[in-house]
Amino acid sequence: MALTWIEDGDSRQATIVRKGKKAASSYVKSYKIFGTADDPVLHAEINTQITTNLKYWAYPGVPGMNLMAESYSVSFLGDDAWQLTINYSKDGAEDGAAPLNRSRSFDTTGGTQHITQAQSETGYPSGFGGANSQFMAIGVDANGVNGVDIVAPQLQWQESYDVPNAYVTSNYIKSLASVTGTTNNASFRGFAAGEVLFVGCSGSQEWDDQKGRGPWSLSYRFVASPNAGTGQTLPARSVGDITGIEKKGHEYLWVRYEDSVSGASNALLKKPKAVYVNKVYRESNFSALGIGTT
Repeated sequence: MALTWIEDGDSRQATIVRKGKKAASSYVKSYKIFGTADDPVLHAEINTQITTNLKYWAYPGVPGMNLMAESYSVSFLGDDAWQLTINYSKDGAEDGAAPLNRSRSFDTTGGTQHITQAQSETGYPSGFGGANSQFMAIGVDANGVNGVDIVAPQLQWQESYDVPNAYVTSNYIKSLASVTGTTNNASFRGFAAGEVLFVGCSGSQEWDDQKGRGPWSLSYRFVASPNAGTGQTLPARSVGDITGIEKKGHEYLWVRYEDSVSGASNALLKKPKAVYVNKVYRESNFSALGIGTT
């Protein structure tokens, strides 16, 4: 015997979570069912109807945002009558084509840098016949300039986003890979061109064969180092008596030394002969990351 379903006034209650937040959207269908007092008959009917007609509820105007029937509850009203509530839910974000939520974290823990030149130099004992000037070279011996490892100023930061599934395509992932290990060719987050290195992006997504694809969680990592030179964040660098050295934040500076004889004691010293600044990273347009540049 066919059962009678009547949708009641408690039906179609919805809570839709928008803007990429990781909370579940929900929807409710509510019915009065008449025609049986038999539990197995009732539940067989409910499961058949959910499977064939009521499995999903489509959010209007957003293709692909389907809430799935997760559970139902029934209560017996007497006289072959039942109250049925079907609960629909979907984890994730409103579909779209742009990043939504954003969080940031930063770390100023310095990086390790090997240097061969000091900022200043004091030799003991001083005076004629005492310590000879090493032209601020560090750790000089008969074999060369050994240098020392120091903690260098460094700013690292991470930006995390929740984005809809439609945003992360195979082409977008390829573009992230192509930008990884490059420096900014234009201003980015208030840093001048050349000061920011994009370390890379990691992403994760949950998928369910019933709910479909949830939102992506993406984390982008950057390292900032100041440019030095005319009109830059830091003044031009000096090495020994070589001045006016211009260096972008992520370029590599190294020193070529030559033997020099001290006029006072005829001691053989190592003196900076030339300074080289090498570009070791490609430049790219960080707008390709799709997270804005300001």
